[in-house]
Amino acid sequence: MFYVNLFGEKGSMRGFTVVGLLMGFSLMMVADAALAWGTKGHRIIGMLAQDRLTATAETQVTALLEGSDLATAATWADEMRSSQDNAAFWSDYAATWHYVNIPAGSDYLSSPKDPHGDALLAIATFSAILLEEPLPPGGVEDGLKLYFGNFDPRAIEVKRFALKFLVHILGDLQQPLHSGYAEDRGGNSVQLEWQGKSTNLHSLWDTRLLQYNDVDEATYARRLRLRIERIPASEVRNYERADVEVWLQESTRNLERMYAQLPGPALSDNDYAARFVPTVELQLVKGGLRTAWFLNGIFGGFPMGTP
Repeated sequence: MFYVNLFGEKGSMRGFTVVGLLMGFSLMMVADAALAWGTKGHRIIGMLAQDRLTATAETQVTALLEGSDLATAATWADEMRSSQDNAAFWSDYAATWHYVNIPAGSDYLSSPKDPHGDALLAIATFSAILLEEPLPPGGVEDGLKLYFGNFDPRAIEVKRFALKFLVHILGDLQQPLHSGYAEDRGGNSVQLEWQGKSTNLHSLWDTRLLQYNDVDEATYARRLRLRIERIPASEVRNYERADVEVWLQESTRNLERMYAQLPGPALSDNDYAARFVPTVELQLVKGGLRTAWFLNGIFGGFPMGTP
């Protein structure tokens, strides 16, 4: 049995089976067109994750992706949002699976729930599909039944779908505004000016801060690989094995900094970039490490928790 450590007590390895994972937990969402990290950020996370797959996991992942890689798979869920392939599914169901929005001053467990599901329920569902375990009931399973019609969670095309979407969401949740405030739609309603153009806080963190240094994704990935090599092994393990509660706590801390220090007269674009581009890069590093660790747990026999 596969175990994922969600909301475990600090220092413990308290786990939940996938069948019980997040049962009844999903969040109030506001459907949104924003793409977390954009293509560049998701591809960088995929490149970093690919490096750290075990041999067994890489063989199985590559086979399921029909010879493709995680960098390519990581952008698929966003690309499909603008497709005409079952548009009702992508707009009415899958849109909410990219993020969790929590009302300010609340927390995940006490937040209102959306019947279509959220990113955490989607992670649990897609993990269960890949592990051939019972699916947690709720909006994600309902949406998949709508999309596939004759839904068989063990069918290869369903597993391929699950892997691509899982890789994407694991990256999404490292972007702090994908665990943002419901009141302003994860920063989409926070209007600001960046480098002389109108934008919003969500878009700034999705794409514009990554574009600030005008570095292509392959070069960026090489730089971050070198950064990972300099991180002490114990710290890498902490990044990898942090449970989802830790991810949400990280986002809360980053959100507090973001909202307290918006670019503008008090903080120029250059000053803001100097302050927050390192945070963006750290979140990409965590995304790569956590995605690889998660997939190694599913495909490579690498333990993610204990019963």
